[in-house]
Amino acid sequence: MKPRAFRSRLRELGILTQNGELASKHRDQGYLYVDTRSRWNANINTFSYYAVVMVKEPGASWLSKQLGITVTPAKKDATA
Repeated sequence: MKPRAFRSRLRELGILTQNGELASKHRDQGYLYVDTRSRWNANINTFSYYAVVMVKEPGASWLSKQLGITVTPAKKDATA
């Protein structure tokens, strides 16, 4: 699934808002969180801030269930 289609699907499920932020009902469930980042904007000589939605480890399986994706665990190498 490409990034644009992925974000669009998350919007359909109500996980993301229309402007790409994490919906309030998903904020403190332990699956997803918002990481605030900044970059220097030379045009206005100050930092610009933006948010990135991140997935916690338990959120990976939760998100796959929401999207209908089957996750198969990787087999561990016998020599490891």
